[in-house]
Amino acid sequence: MDRNQIKVESGVQLLARLTKKTEIEGFYPVLFNSGPKFNEVIEMLSNISMSTLLIDMICEALLPIRLGGSQLSVLIFNTDGDLNYDALIKCLRKKICSCLSYEPSEIYNTEQFKSLFNETICNLHILEIYDATQFYTTMYNLENILTEHSDISLVIIDTLTAFYWSEQGYKITKMDLYLRNLLQIIRKVMKDYKITVLYTRPEYFTSNKDTTEKFERYNFDPTMEGVDYHIQLTFDNSIYNLTVVTSEFNIKRHFTMLDNTIHWMLEQ
Repeated sequence: MDRNQIKVESGVQLLARLTKKTEIEGFYPVLFNSGPKFNEVIEMLSNISMSTLLIDMICEALLPIRLGGSQLSVLIFNTDGDLNYDALIKCLRKKICSCLSYEPSEIYNTEQFKSLFNETICNLHILEIYDATQFYTTMYNLENILTEHSDISLVIIDTLTAFYWSEQGYKITKMDLYLRNLLQIIRKVMKDYKITVLYTRPEYFTSNKDTTEKFERYNFDPTMEGVDYHIQLTFDNSIYNLTVVTSEFNIKRHFTMLDNTIHWMLEQ
């Protein structure tokens, strides 16, 4: 390449580069330690529902920093239709009340609570996606969405593989190749915007069936280039188990659930 060649930057790229956003580092430390960082991809897989864990993560992302949260602006692609909005609202309310050391019945109608709740929920953006055509149209329009809402730091896709079977015709695309192609589309947008992407998929959704069976023993799934965190959720004897795998560490976490509330177990 000519050293004197000038790299031309588009107005959108300039805007994305100069836009100041809340640093996502330090979000949900029980799973990510000091991460994740901008431009990283998080994969969550399980053969059971991840809805409650996902809701808890969303609420922690939305909570103001002064209440112990990350105060992020979050964009959700709801492709499966499994996201329970009532549960999300209840979880967010409960967390705000807990931070303020009030019982819910005492605070819901106070001006302080209403102000905090409105401040928090206004940073949540939800896209209801009903079919593959709408999904791809929205994905290719993601740059415009992120430009219009330049404060968005975390994009959640639940789930990334929702329309796989509806897209299959005479020739079946391998599941790993399908995921890789979608991640390439996402990565093209991520390179110009300061965002972190989290997506969910069923545990069975892989061409390599040994991957999920030997999850704890590998550092990275070689078929999933561009994924920085792999998180697997399992359930056994009333306890939920999480394995988090990155290129730097491999950790286990455990929690129980009571009244749709997550209770993390202390590590031995």
